[in-house]
Amino acid sequence: MSDQTICMLSIDDRTLTTDLDRAGYRSMGVIVRKANNYDAAEKILLAEPIQIIVINLDFGNIDAFQITKHLKSHKEWGKIPIVITSVQTKARIRQRALDAGADLFVEQPLPRQYFIEKLKQLLEQQTRTTERVDIRGLVKFTFEGKECTCEMVDLSVSGILLSTDMDLPDGAVLQLSFELPTYKKPIKADGEVVRRVKTTRNKITNEQIVGGIGVKFVQIDKDCYSRLEKYIVKISDKNSRIIYYL
Repeated sequence: MSDQTICMLSIDDRTLTTDLDRAGYRSMGVIVRKANNYDAAEKILLAEPIQIIVINLDFGNIDAFQITKHLKSHKEWGKIPIVITSVQTKARIRQRALDAGADLFVEQPLPRQYFIEKLKQLLEQQTRTTERVDIRGLVKFTFEGKECTCEMVDLSVSGILLSTDMDLPDGAVLQLSFELPTYKKPIKADGEVVRRVKTTRNKITNEQIVGGIGVKFVQIDKDCYSRLEKYIVKISDKNSRIIYYL
């Protein structure tokens, strides 16, 4: 599967998944996997990576709201974007879909091309929240009462990669403080050590990819999060996307 292909799970009777429709979607870079009940959907989710789930609210054999709630509460699948589609246009229906956890509600019918653009926009939005950008600077952190300083390697709204050879165990909680260019106030957050990343080389460019300690933010106030998000959105287009994600 190419990097540009979207693998979509459609929980539906036939609206999106007739042979003709599947061929049309495939020509637009979307592969459709069909399920007509939850058990079938679960088998597909266990069998292959799914980028997005589309559920037809008007398909009477399923409860779209309950399935959405269940998937969103699932440890492995909870972050997969869910789109609920329907011919119903009442505001309360849309609100119920969003309250159930749907990332997007789309009224049907609508042109296939427009629908695909909606899905791609949603996926792009989801990706931006985990996109990491290169950053250089110092981060101060406290671990077991000891104050330490090391360099930052890269950053996202969900975590930070620290360049340090300290033996920080998985699950260790750090009190972090670091500055962002153009912002006077430091970003402060509590983070949890989640993994170690080895220093490697890009097989194509032979460029060294610096490793370190991956730390996931577990507590950050709204002001710090807002400044962090604005900074990443501002410079993310100027940075090549790198391999490491939390």
